[in-house]
Amino acid sequence: MTHRSAQLLIILSIAAFSHLAAADTEARKCRERNDSVPTSLGATGWAAVDGPVTGGCGAAPARVFDVHTRTQLVDALTKGNYDGERKKQNKLDHRSKIIYVHGTIDLNVDDANVALAEEDYMRMCSYTAHTHYYGEGGFFEAYKAAYDPNLWIRQSLDPADGRPPALSGPLEEARLCFQRAQAERVMIDVGSNTSIIGVGNARIVNGGLRLGFMNQFDANDAENYRSENIVIRNLTFADAFDLFSSWDPKDSFSITITNAGGCQAIFDEASDSGPHRCPTRRGGRWNTEYDSISVMNAEAVWIDHNRFTDDPRFDTQFPPVFAAPFNEATQKVQHHDGHVDVTLLATKVTVSNNHFMRHDKGNLLGGSDVANLVPGYGPGKIDVTFHGNYYQNMIQRMPRVRFGRVHVYNNVFDANRLANAEYRLGDTWATGTAAKLVTENNLFDILNNNLTVPRIINYASSVANRDLCVSAGFMMAECGTYYGDIGTWITMRTPTTPTEPPPDAVLFNAFAALKAIQEGSAANQPLVRLDPADPAVFWFPTQTYGYTLAPVATPEQRKALRLQVIGNAGAGKF
Repeated sequence: MTHRSAQLLIILSIAAFSHLAAADTEARKCRERNDSVPTSLGATGWAAVDGPVTGGCGAAPARVFDVHTRTQLVDALTKGNYDGERKKQNKLDHRSKIIYVHGTIDLNVDDANVALAEEDYMRMCSYTAHTHYYGEGGFFEAYKAAYDPNLWIRQSLDPADGRPPALSGPLEEARLCFQRAQAERVMIDVGSNTSIIGVGNARIVNGGLRLGFMNQFDANDAENYRSENIVIRNLTFADAFDLFSSWDPKDSFSITITNAGGCQAIFDEASDSGPHRCPTRRGGRWNTEYDSISVMNAEAVWIDHNRFTDDPRFDTQFPPVFAAPFNEATQKVQHHDGHVDVTLLATKVTVSNNHFMRHDKGNLLGGSDVANLVPGYGPGKIDVTFHGNYYQNMIQRMPRVRFGRVHVYNNVFDANRLANAEYRLGDTWATGTAAKLVTENNLFDILNNNLTVPRIINYASSVANRDLCVSAGFMMAECGTYYGDIGTWITMRTPTTPTEPPPDAVLFNAFAALKAIQEGSAANQPLVRLDPADPAVFWFPTQTYGYTLAPVATPEQRKALRLQVIGNAGAGKF
C-alpha cells in the first residue's frame, strides 16, 4: 500500500467512525420514540432539582432489554460480565439502558433459576456442623440455645454502653457467612442511566435492588460505586426475605441496676449476682437485611407507581421465640427490612404514587446518627420527596429521617391501632439527628379501640448527636432538627364505626405534638419550626422546587384527595 493510499484509508476510517459516533449520539437523545413505556420522564421534587430525570431514555436499541429471569436482569445491568461474584464498578453498565421486566423474577435462585434454600447457603460457606437449618438438630435451634437472652445476660454488661455484649462465637460467625452469601445472590446492583420498567403484572420477589454501594467501613473499597439518573416504575416488589435473621442483644435494651438482691452490672458466678438478677430488664431485637429498594450511593432517582408488600410471608408467621421478658411483640423473628430506604451518600430522590402495604419498616432515611460516618455523610444529604403514596397497614418509618431535607405531601395513611392488628401502627413520622422534615396536606384514617388520636410522630434527636455533628465539621444550624406541618387531617374509627357517612376528620397539630415529645427530655436538642411565612426559615420545599398541593380544607376536598391517591398509587395504575 502506498503512503498516499494509507492516508486516504485513515481519512475514510475517521470519517466513517465520526459518522457512527454522530449516529450513536443522535440515537441517545431522549425522544418519545426511544423513551420507555411508561415514560421515564416526569419526576418532580428533589429528584429533578438539577434537571429532568431521564433514566434510560435515549438508549440505543441494543441496550433495550426484555428480561424474564434473574440472570437476564443481571446481564442487562452488567454488560453480560456477571461471573457469579458481586459486581465491581467496572462490570456495571452505566450507559443508557431500558430494562423491561416480564412476569415474576425470583432473585433467590441459582444461575439455572432453581430456588435456593438455607442449606444451599450453608454449603456455600462449607459449613458442616449441622446438616439442616430448621427443625430438631438444626442450626437455628442451636443458634437460639447459644444466644438465648435469658442465658446471654448471665455475663457482665458492656461498660461502653451498659448493654449485654454483642454476639460472638462460631454460630454467629457461620450465620454471618450464610447471610453474606445470600446478599451476593439477592441484592442486585443498578448502575447509572437506567430505567427498570414493569410490563403487565411484573414482580421482583425474594430480594431487592441496590442503587449505588458504599462500604461504611472502607471508603476505598473496590466494590463501592456511584449511580445517577435511575427510574423504577410499574413493578411489584414482594417479600425481600432474609433467611438468616440475627439476634442483637443490644438493640433497644434497657435495664434498671439496683445494686440490691444481686442486681448489678458485673456478673459474679460465685454469688450468682449480675444483670440476670435485675427484675426490670427488656430489649433485644431480631434484625435483618435486604430492602426491596436500597438507595445507598445514588442521586437523581425516581421510584414511581410501584407496589411493595411482604406477601406471602407476613410477620405474624414469625412470632417471638424466647421466654419472657424477651418475648414482646417487637421481638418477633424479623425477616423483612425496609421497603425503600435511602441511606449514606444517597440524595435527590423522589418516591411517588407507590402503594406500601402490610409491612413493618417503610422508609429509613439515613441509617446512622454519626456525621461523616463516610466522608460527606451528614447534613445536606438524604434529600427526598414523598408524594401521592398510599400507606396501608404499616407500622413505622413513613419516613424516619436523619440529616435530610424531606418533603412529605399529599399522601394517604390507612392504619390499624387495634391490639390484635397484623401490623399495628407505631410512629408514622420520626425526626432524627439534623432532620429537616416538612409534612403538608396528608390524610390519616386510623382504626382504634376508641376515638383517641394516637401518637403518629416521634422525636429522636439528642444534644449529644448534635454536638457530634458539629465536631465533625458542620455548622450548628445544619446540625439542628427542624419540622414544619400544614394540613394533617386524621379520621378516627372504632370497629363499630359505620362506613357511611364517614366520621369527621380532625385537624391535627403535628408540630405541637412533636414539640411536646421533644421537651419531655433534657437530652433532646431543641426543635425549630419550619414556617414558610418566616423570611429567615432554615429551609422550606418552595425554596428548592415548585409543586402543587391538593387542598384538604373541606370534607369534599379530603375525599377527592383520598380517592385520587388510592386510585392512582401502585403498579399498573397509570
